[in-house]
Amino acid sequence: MAKLPTAKQPMMEELMRLEKKDTDYKKLGWIVLEIVMFLAAFAFLFPVFLTLINSFKSDAEIALNPLAMPKHFGLDNYVQAWKEINFPVVIGNTFVITALSTIGIILVSSMAAYILVRTRSKLSWALYFLFVFNMVVPFQTVMIPLNVTATKLNLKNVLGIIPIYIGLGCPLAVFMYHGFIKTIPVQIEESAAIDGASVITIFFRLVFPLLGPIHATIAILDVLWIWNDFLLPLIILPSRSTLQLAQHIFFGMYRKEMALAMASLVLSASPIVVFYLALQKYIIKGVAAGAIKG
Repeated sequence: MAKLPTAKQPMMEELMRLEKKDTDYKKLGWIVLEIVMFLAAFAFLFPVFLTLINSFKSDAEIALNPLAMPKHFGLDNYVQAWKEINFPVVIGNTFVITALSTIGIILVSSMAAYILVRTRSKLSWALYFLFVFNMVVPFQTVMIPLNVTATKLNLKNVLGIIPIYIGLGCPLAVFMYHGFIKTIPVQIEESAAIDGASVITIFFRLVFPLLGPIHATIAILDVLWIWNDFLLPLIILPSRSTLQLAQHIFFGMYRKEMALAMASLVLSASPIVVFYLALQKYIIKGVAAGAIKG
């Protein structure tokens, strides 16, 4: 005798159908998301591709068809651009400014954040919020006073711009260090203090090494910012002092050298791209450690 269907069977079939439908919608959503991300990646990488292929062309080839591949891959544009921007000098200046400014930001910001965290007072919180407030102040609002002050203090040179970068980079760095240092148990420092260690010894031998993820994140963010910065060197330094200022010589009232400009851009961007690719894994880890835990 055949078994009669129960009332639960249609309900189970309906639930399975809804679950399958929901799974199909999720798969479709992931496919759409992947397509959108692919298009976004293409939009960001396409200008890089154009810059690279046009760096091997002549100005006439670029004007004729900037999207076409070069007829031959020669290094003539790179050699001429190297000579015209005086590449060894400008990359040396840029490296000195970037390296010393980044080291200064890391040292000053980490020490300031450590004192602000371990000093529990209204003044320390007021100073911390002052640092945070400076994160939202546009550079354009302080550009003219900064230029006047730099002139009076004789800071309008390669070494003089370094303390300016340190001052501008400290607010974000202090914010990130502050959040991370709060997660470090204070008992470790108390044990060292009982053994006779000074505050400086405790910081540099115990706390500073634990800030590795934040060090890497600050280094990456500030190196990318300082290396590619154009506006601050433009108002502080003489012309052609850094890589970004040197690019400006290919564009003027009576000159427009697109081929040399493309080759020069590839030369100036290559070191920083390699640096970023080598350390990019620390960005998310450091930002999460410094901001979310804080």
